[in-house]
Amino acid sequence: MTHPDILIVGAGVAGLSLATALGREGFRVTVIDGAKRPLPPTADRAIADWDLRVSALTPVSIAFLERLGAWSAIPARRTGCYTGMKVWDGHGSGRIGFDASEVNAPYLGHIVENRLTLQALLQCAETCPGVEVLWECAMDDMTHTDSGWEIRCGEGSTFCAPLTVGADGARSRVREWAAMPTRQWSYEQSAIVGTVALASRHQDTCWQAFLDSGPLALLPLADEDKVAIVWSLDEAQHERIAALSDEAFVSALNRALGHDAPQALAVGPRASFPLRQSHAVDYIDEGLVLVADAAHSIHPLAGQGINLGLSDVRVLAEELAAGKAKGLGVDSPVVLKRYQRQRKTENLAMMAAMEGFKRGFGSRNPLTVIARNIGLGLVDQQAWMKRWFMGQALS
Repeated sequence: MTHPDILIVGAGVAGLSLATALGREGFRVTVIDGAKRPLPPTADRAIADWDLRVSALTPVSIAFLERLGAWSAIPARRTGCYTGMKVWDGHGSGRIGFDASEVNAPYLGHIVENRLTLQALLQCAETCPGVEVLWECAMDDMTHTDSGWEIRCGEGSTFCAPLTVGADGARSRVREWAAMPTRQWSYEQSAIVGTVALASRHQDTCWQAFLDSGPLALLPLADEDKVAIVWSLDEAQHERIAALSDEAFVSALNRALGHDAPQALAVGPRASFPLRQSHAVDYIDEGLVLVADAAHSIHPLAGQGINLGLSDVRVLAEELAAGKAKGLGVDSPVVLKRYQRQRKTENLAMMAAMEGFKRGFGSRNPLTVIARNIGLGLVDQQAWMKRWFMGQALS
């Protein structure tokens, strides 16, 4: 049986970044994951060579990755730095534009392929003293003991640590087996993701249309004529659009975008995933803590999921390090409650905001349409309000 100080279940972005942050503080950390070790990503740039899943990393998240040594391991030629955002109502005249220069910032964020972020963090974790990453080690059973949570894996390994971290995603088995209650519901939508080639440059800008069937975003990639798309659609429309041929899909995409965004020329491979929101009632239990999607998952319309997860990781690592300096154990309720108090407040606020956006822009009520268009126009005309919104997006 292996006895680290901290056992992390899930070798994704959250699990690997947490392992590196804790390893640097002198903790002995083991990370387990049932998947095979991911292969190094391709460096090719054809439309089919880009990851279907990307994230909009904020300056705060990038600064954290820099401290871990991961940001420098992501090839700069594959990151799409964006300095502007254009948002509009697809069924009205309301629109708003943001530019980094308005808040004296060099950029608003970077669009990065998830597999590149993961690969960079894997390099950091595997070279960090005190950190062990084990692949093809799927949880088979989980039992609470006097020494902590004992986890047995299918291939025969057993682990037990004073603190176990569930970083195993929205369908967390750690959360499920620890019987931690969760509030969750379906948006009755699915998101189509993929890479699109444009007829013009993306102008280092994120383009987002709010349609009554769901939000549609174009996220600028490192190539000036390519964007990642996230098209959220009500289930009834999703089935029809997802089944279209590439040529018909591009036509449907351009009709949805209208004349407010660059036009699409071609689309690469596509994938779809259902949209759900969930939130664990508590992030902590005896000798157990949840981070990132295992604790909360939100609608992708603002691209904040990964940033909330990295903030969870940063705060948990800071609190565990502070507790260690005071002689407290890694499973100290005082330490874990401090983490939960900080992160639950911010995560709930973001989830409430995203739910409000989703419901407000998804409404077909004429009065609601008028109100949201007036609101967008008002914000666009008020410099102080735009600066406030951009401040939230930069954090």
